Amino acid sequence: MVTVLAFDLGGVLFSDGTTEFADYLCETFGTDRAHAMELLNGALGSAYREGKLTRDEFWAGFRRGLGLPVPADDLEARWFDGYRVNEGTRDLIRDLAPHYDVYYLSDNVAERIEAVERRSPFLHLFKGGVFSHEAGIRKPDPGIYELLLATARADAREVLFVDDKEPALVPAARLGMRTVLFRDIEQVRRDLRRLGCRW
Repeated sequence: MVTVLAFDLGGVLFSDGTTEFADYLCETFGTDRAHAMELLNGALGSAYREGKLTRDEFWAGFRRGLGLPVPADDLEARWFDGYRVNEGTRDLIRDLAPHYDVYYLSDNVAERIEAVERRSPFLHLFKGGVFSHEAGIRKPDPGIYELLLATARADAREVLFVDDKEPALVPAARLGMRTVLFRDIEQVRRDLRRLGCRW
């Protein structure tokens, strides 16, 4: 029986600001989109999301990697601005919260959380959760899912996890969690009901 629901943030509760940022860089500066995505999501971006690089170290490496003369503050603001609330997901979480313990599980950085929380407060929607920059690891490392279970004080069989990236769901399923791949909010509502969730 599901007692805990966990949600990814970017691409689920919020629009996918990282993909939008890469598109912006390509359109505005002619950067190679694949290279920009590699810097954002590969070794450099992972180290930042895992708290192993400071903000200044990340942006120095990112600007150097793309040859961008743009100030880090401007790039950061544009990246963070891409995270807009998916109102359907927010409403679903509000509907679920009286019936389930709702947590977040997110690869993230402190600066982005602070910026998005100031603009569109969201942390109050959740009982708690796990951020990669605090955990020191990110999805799909099994350890971050185990940390979620410890935080929620739940057995894996009691947890249902929603993410927009299929590789992030695989370790959760291996641990015994139920999983839902986010495509759109109506599909997620249907999938949750199919898996026995009621609200």
